Amino acid sequence: SLERTATGLGTDGKAWQNFFAPLVRHSEAVVNLGLSDKRSLPSGLLTPDGLGTSAAFVMRLLSQGTPAWSRPFTTESARALLTGVASHAIGTMPSLATAGTALLLATLAHAEGWPIPAGGTGRITQAMVEDIRAHGGEILTDTAISHFTDLPRARAYLFNTSAPGVLRICGDVLPARIRRALSRFSFGNAASKVDFVLNAPVPWRDPDVGLAGTVHLGGTRKSMQAAEAAITRGRVPEYPMALLSDPSVCDPGRIVNGLRPLWTYAHVPYNCPVDVTEHITRQIERFAPGFRDTIIASRCIPANRMAEHNANYGGGDIATGRVTMAKMLARPYMGFNPYSLGVGGMYMCSAATPPGPGVHGMNGVWAAKRVLRERFGITELPPLAP
Repeated sequence: SLERTATGLGTDGKAWQNFFAPLVRHSEAVVNLGLSDKRSLPSGLLTPDGLGTSAAFVMRLLSQGTPAWSRPFTTESARALLTGVASHAIGTMPSLATAGTALLLATLAHAEGWPIPAGGTGRITQAMVEDIRAHGGEILTDTAISHFTDLPRARAYLFNTSAPGVLRICGDVLPARIRRALSRFSFGNAASKVDFVLNAPVPWRDPDVGLAGTVHLGGTRKSMQAAEAAITRGRVPEYPMALLSDPSVCDPGRIVNGLRPLWTYAHVPYNCPVDVTEHITRQIERFAPGFRDTIIASRCIPANRMAEHNANYGGGDIATGRVTMAKMLARPYMGFNPYSLGVGGMYMCSAATPPGPGVHGMNGVWAAKRVLRERFGITELPPLAP
């Protein structure tokens, strides 16, 4: 609730309300702007509402993405709240890229909420698999593709891989300019993940925190800024910026025999080998004294091993590329069709393409639209209902 949040921020409540009200009122325009392919006019942009919302978004982006980011908020609570949301993007703060993340996610939080799937994210995967199979599709797993020739003949190939993945599989058939661009693709800082099993809820000092399924753990804006600066210099801070999700808050069915899952990750330097279990435990303890006593088991996946779970997460870069405004536009390279690999029928559709990382799936939508038009002559996206 925008209103309840503003009330909870005291003297900054009015500033928060005024800051987000225009964006929340036209949240669909904000989504279209933030998740566009960065090559075409977002849907509805040229309407009065669209132009007004775009102007409001840009003004707020410049205020929070530059050294002027202390305004319009005067309290530490409001500044830290917005900075925590910005930390969903791993990058230096303030910056336009992290500010854009904060504006989009905070607007969605107020307009729609951040849903957690009942039963876990595996339920989403299961539903997609069932739908693909219902439409006659086939899914092959545990099948390593080391070269393009390992793939069957097809009219189109969409690579949901990192830039190095594409180079490894089909680099020898790509035009030289595409090969050079992909080889220069720059990676950002990383995440190191820690999963916990707890025998009780996290004992937050402020019980209101326990009502949230997603928590940003960083402390003050200044401490978050310092932690992000430290990892850019290649150092793991004593209290790193961390993100925590307690799905059982929204989905009590995740509690089994009194045990509940808690997943977290900390921002660390690229390819960092450090086990950050103690770092994250210490960070949570700052805000939830006694947390350590609720831990039954834990498992860390350091940044340098994240690719064992997902080959796109090389070095622990879960954004599949550096998160800067320039790299969000030139992702994986600057061109009118950044999804095309320069060879007929070959495309990229991963987070290494616009609009960048996230759980939105829009990389695939924009790539699919081009594939349908260029390879199949289909200009209207078919219905995507099950």
